Amino acid sequence: MKQLFSVSIALLVSLTFLVLLLFFMGEDLNALSEALQHTFLNRFGLGYTLFYTTPLIFTGLSVALCFHAGLFNIGAEGQLLWGAIAIVAFSRYFPNLPPWSAIPLSFVVAALAGSLWGFLPGYFKAKRGTHEVITTILLNFIALSCVNYLILYPFKNPESQSAETSVLPAGYQLQTLWFPTTPVNVSLIIAIAVAIAVYVLLFRTSFGFELRTMGQSPRAAVFSGVLLSQRTLAVFMISGALAGLVATNDILGNEHKLIEGFSPGYGFTGIAVALLARNHPIGIIFSSFLFGSLQNFSRELEFFSQNISKEVSLILQAILIILVSTRDFWQRRRLK
Repeated sequence: MKQLFSVSIALLVSLTFLVLLLFFMGEDLNALSEALQHTFLNRFGLGYTLFYTTPLIFTGLSVALCFHAGLFNIGAEGQLLWGAIAIVAFSRYFPNLPPWSAIPLSFVVAALAGSLWGFLPGYFKAKRGTHEVITTILLNFIALSCVNYLILYPFKNPESQSAETSVLPAGYQLQTLWFPTTPVNVSLIIAIAVAIAVYVLLFRTSFGFELRTMGQSPRAAVFSGVLLSQRTLAVFMISGALAGLVATNDILGNEHKLIEGFSPGYGFTGIAVALLARNHPIGIIFSSFLFGSLQNFSRELEFFSQNISKEVSLILQAILIILVSTRDFWQRRRLK
């Protein structure tokens, strides 16, 4: 309840800041009202809000799972890129599969590609003691370069001047759900189901108990018989698989092709999503909706105003995180 109250206060402060910003820039405050209505109060806007929410659930879960084990996965961005290119490659080699097999297999392939990329920092951490922040950041750059090369050369659409792959075969294209003319698709339902599954994994299984013990006290975990190297490797692979699933939302459900730079930083925003939810899998669903709303709201605000760009969402996200983090800092300080 206290966390909900602090987030509400932080959100109120963020909106107050936005109103003041609009006022001092000479903008019509009706732009704010219109943007809010087109974010939540019609099916088109709500559909896009849910579409932006979906990838953040996956990346938030990816980051949170590692946080519970006392590890930092800064590599979700690279893992989701490999998930994306894996879907494209699979569809090229198996173009004639029917939807009932093509779509589930695409989810599996995306998760597997992300998992394999997550294996690398897990291996270096478990076997060599290399700090995972360094390896995951470096692997992000490697993934970006490799995927861009594949988009620009072997998988490039010969009929397009843009940096993009060919359109996926019809069997690989997800249909929209509930919100006509918007790209929200079944990936949203799967993301929510995965969040529930991660909750069960963390709080209802011995594996999850071992991960949380690792995060709270590695020495206690060792004394209780937990094999830290094995669990480190496993958690990074699961985390990578979750990040890899991000690609299904956009590539299968929206663009039906891979465009260079398709991710606006979902992997990094997932860190903020996880922190705001205090790494709770169910809380991540709601914090993802909040950040997805901010992303769609800023897009609408840019449309209705003259001087505001969509990057305003980054400012609002930063204010939210700073305010919530400040409250947590003062709470811990008081306890000491």
